Amino acid sequence: MEPSPAVITLLLVFWLKIVSPSLSSIEADDVFSSVSKMEGLVHQEKKLVDTVDSFLIEAKQRLAIVEDYVTTYRQAIKGELNSAWLVANPVDAYHLIKRFTVDWRTTEQILRDVSITSNDACNHVMMLRDKSVFAESHDLHGAAIALIRLQDTYKLNVTALADGRYTGVDQSKEQVFQSLQDLSSRDCFFIARHAFADGYYDTALEWGEAALRQLAREEDNVGPTTEILGDEIKHFMNYASIVHDDVLEKKGPLGMHWQTNSNPVNKKLFRSGSSEKYESLSEQKFTPKLYQQQSEDEQNESYERLCRGEKLRTVKIDASLRCHLVTRGHPALLLQPAKVEQQSLDPMIVVLHDLLTDHQTDILRQLAEPKLATSSHLGPDGTFIRSMIRTSKNAWLEENENASLPAIRRRMEIVTGLIYTPETASEHFQVANYGIGGLYKTHTDSTVNREDTDPWMLHIGDRIATLMVYLTDVEAGGATVFPNAGVTCWPRKGSAAFWWNLYKNGEPDLTTIHGACPVLHGSKWVSNKWIRQYDQMFVAKCGLHFLEKFDALVPHTRVYADMMSRN
Repeated sequence: MEPSPAVITLLLVFWLKIVSPSLSSIEADDVFSSVSKMEGLVHQEKKLVDTVDSFLIEAKQRLAIVEDYVTTYRQAIKGELNSAWLVANPVDAYHLIKRFTVDWRTTEQILRDVSITSNDACNHVMMLRDKSVFAESHDLHGAAIALIRLQDTYKLNVTALADGRYTGVDQSKEQVFQSLQDLSSRDCFFIARHAFADGYYDTALEWGEAALRQLAREEDNVGPTTEILGDEIKHFMNYASIVHDDVLEKKGPLGMHWQTNSNPVNKKLFRSGSSEKYESLSEQKFTPKLYQQQSEDEQNESYERLCRGEKLRTVKIDASLRCHLVTRGHPALLLQPAKVEQQSLDPMIVVLHDLLTDHQTDILRQLAEPKLATSSHLGPDGTFIRSMIRTSKNAWLEENENASLPAIRRRMEIVTGLIYTPETASEHFQVANYGIGGLYKTHTDSTVNREDTDPWMLHIGDRIATLMVYLTDVEAGGATVFPNAGVTCWPRKGSAAFWWNLYKNGEPDLTTIHGACPVLHGSKWVSNKWIRQYDQMFVAKCGLHFLEKFDALVPHTRVYADMMSRN
């Protein structure tokens, strides 16, 4: 008698809880959520390998595994120690973290077991661990989930991805990327288990099949160990298929916390009385709901489609958008007007091209990098929490930290027409760096309309507008998307996205709900400047009608604003 799907689900959840820690929250000192932090791993790994390489001279009799560790590293970098290049590829970044965790634990144990020389080597490594960045087990689990999200969001071919090959898209072109290493059968099985634990039942089956394919191709995988691994994968696939079909039958193919294929794995179910239901699910077409209330499922679907570069708006809406130069009569803009590209008229979303110079964007990155800490977001109870909803690290910069920051702030004021000083007028510069598959799920920037809002926030008002500057180019992925408005803003170094978060009466404009798409290839840095409401009373005035929207950048009627900004 076969166990029921409910029993199987409980057994799998119990098993997965043992083999992998919970990913509902992120460790405060994680590495995978920031490309900048992972670049540090590249240099640390070289120090590790140098230490191990010295030890090899006196420990030849125990070198089979240790040499494999060193060889794997050298094959991976192929003599090229370019940290930014090595961590730009999510598969290579996964391998980097794996070498720091699973592979290194085995090597470290050998170092501890053999001789006094190895103890000296271990002591040196422990010193490195204490003094600098080091990947831990939770980073490997986070990297696995990031690969799953990338594959799911961008509909990547799992067979190709297991071989380290994937296609990325940005505003202008498609590009094929190839990692230095492919994923082994154990890697694919590891990812499959994480996909199942995270509710990606369809994806779990794909990675399980990839694990079996890789296992059949791996020449070294012969003998009892291979047979055991093959049996484990097949056992997992059997149980995962039953759970997949059970969830599909009871809940449907898609929810905020699960997803399945439209058709069951068990063909007998398809041939039974449910065949018409499954056929209708397969034939369902996506129809975007723009400028209206969206369910969480609809919002997430629009978010992912926009991330992939799909067009959700009609040709008529896109045809109404313009690019233009803006001076507003300001002396600083007469010779070099601001370059404005309309992304949406309702809500008003624009891209300000070449807002900052390369030097200014580099200054923001350099100042922020030593201060990066894991990003948090508002949880259901109004407190700030860390989770996989937002995978990045950020830092806050005050103007007095560097002489360039007041000039950057002044440039932002001139172009947007809003007031950024004193401290009640805008928040400090926030700089964020996104890691493997780094993202920020859909959210609003407005914060005040909450019962537990901080009194200081009530005093300075809500975030009336957002200015988000892209500090780097991103080779693939990493767009900023607005599901309700059908807008995709692609990151370009020095350019910025600007939008109003509130109606003129101060109510939140929910059509500005937005999200940061996963970074598919490259490193994404942004700087956010959130402008507060009450100090804008003379430049962003209240409207005459309920829920009246701002429809342009602030015009240049700014005697009061200039007085406030002279510091």
